[in-house]
Amino acid sequence: MARKRISKSTKGKKQKKTTRRAKNNSSRQNAKRLTLEEKLAQYLNETLSFENAAVSRLQSRIKEIQLEDAKQQLQQHLEVTREQQNRLKQLITNLGARPTNDSGQLPILVPPRALANTLKKSMTSAEQQIKSAKEDLVIENAEVTMYDTLLQVAQLMNAGDAVPVLNQNLAEERAMADWIRANTPAMITQLYPEIQSSIVLPEGEEGREVVVEGAVTAAATEDEEERRVGTSAA
Repeated sequence: MARKRISKSTKGKKQKKTTRRAKNNSSRQNAKRLTLEEKLAQYLNETLSFENAAVSRLQSRIKEIQLEDAKQQLQQHLEVTREQQNRLKQLITNLGARPTNDSGQLPILVPPRALANTLKKSMTSAEQQIKSAKEDLVIENAEVTMYDTLLQVAQLMNAGDAVPVLNQNLAEERAMADWIRANTPAMITQLYPEIQSSIVLPEGEEGREVVVEGAVTAAATEDEEERRVGTSAA
C-alpha cells in the first residue's frame, strides 16, 4: 500500500511538471511574432520612455538643487538627454514606428512607509539634497545597464544604424554616473554643516563642530586660544 501511495505522489508531481511545461510552451507559441524592425522599435520605445521620464526629473532637480556646480552639471545633462531623445526618435521613425510620448517609471530606493515618514519629519534641506543625489546615481546606473543590454541585442540583430547611437547614449550616461560618483564626497562635505546643526549634541558638547575641509572647529579654536594664553603667561 505504501508503495502505491508513493507511486501516486510521484505521478502527481510528474503531471504538474508536465502541465507547467505545456503552459510555458503554449505561452511562447502564443507570443506575437514581429519583424526584426518591429521588435527593435519596441525596445527603442521602451528606452525612450525612460528618457522622457528623465527629462521631467532633471527639470525638477534643477529647480530644487542648491549647489551651483551641481545645478550646472544637471542643466548640461538635461540638454544631453534631450539629444538622446531625438536620436532614439529618429531611429524609431526610420524603422517605421511611432516614437512614444509616454514616460516610464525611473528606479529609486524607497524605504518602508513607516520609516520614510519618520525620516521625513526630521529631514533637513541638506539631507534632501543628498537623498536626491543618491537617487540620481541609482537612475544613471540603471540607464547604463539599460543601454549596455540593448546595445548587445542590437549588435546580435545586426542593427547597424542603432549601434552607434546606443554607444553614444551609453557613453554619455556613464560619464554622468562617473561625475556624480566623483563629486558626491565634496557635495556631502558642503552640505554637512546644515545636517550637523540639526543634531542634538550630548550635554557639554554644545558648540563643538566637525572639521570640514580644513576649517577650524569651535573646540579647536578654544584649545588654541588656551595654548596662546598659557604661552603668554609663561
